[in-house]
Amino acid sequence: MIVLDNDILVKLGGTDYDEEVVSHLQRYSHEEWTVPSIVAFEFYKSCDSRAEIRRARQRLTSAIDRIVDFTHDTAVEAAYLDELLSAQGVSLAPADLLNFATAYEAGGTFVTHNKNDFDRAPLREMAEVDVVLTS
Repeated sequence: MIVLDNDILVKLGGTDYDEEVVSHLQRYSHEEWTVPSIVAFEFYKSCDSRAEIRRARQRLTSAIDRIVDFTHDTAVEAAYLDELLSAQGVSLAPADLLNFATAYEAGGTFVTHNKNDFDRAPLREMAEVDVVLTS
């Protein structure tokens, strides 16, 4: 299973469509494609109207297999991961931490375009992280 970050999601079919990202994701064609519920929120909040949110929801549900809920277990994992990362001098913005924890708790590969925050050894040692680099 792959768990897509919002910066990947918008490059799949949004206004920031990126052929390099789409090509990179083909390596996961045999996997289940998911997004954390918090990423779905991030994806929808860029919309200007209820009608646009509905259209974005249709695009999202056609591009992925399912949305992974943020659960109590995910909250526990997020707190634990935050503690481990802090001990190593690494911090993530709350939404990034919660999305990473969702992938971690679900046992998926977290796929992101966010090199600055996620291309770090402590994160890669904790969980499967695929930072998609483009030119």
